Amino acid sequence: MKDTLWTGTVAGFVSPLLAYLLTQYTTLQGQLFSDKPAGFYILAAGINMVVCWVCYKKDRSATGNGFILATFLAMVTLVVTKSIAIDL
Repeated sequence: MKDTLWTGTVAGFVSPLLAYLLTQYTTLQGQLFSDKPAGFYILAAGINMVVCWVCYKKDRSATGNGFILATFLAMVTLVVTKSIAIDL
């Protein structure tokens, strides 16, 4: 696997996409995270951050940056589409 930003970004969208599919098309959301509607998305972000850390440890910084970019874009999309209120 090449060490490029593009590779990391595409691979980084796998876990948020899987979280979306699990949330929309299964009943696992209510069973596992009954009081946390964004539970799978937070889990997906955590998985991406662990993979990013591994990429940095293996000197694949461009791929790690792609994972960070994908995680950031997925979480911004979540905030915009789910209208999560952020109280300051």
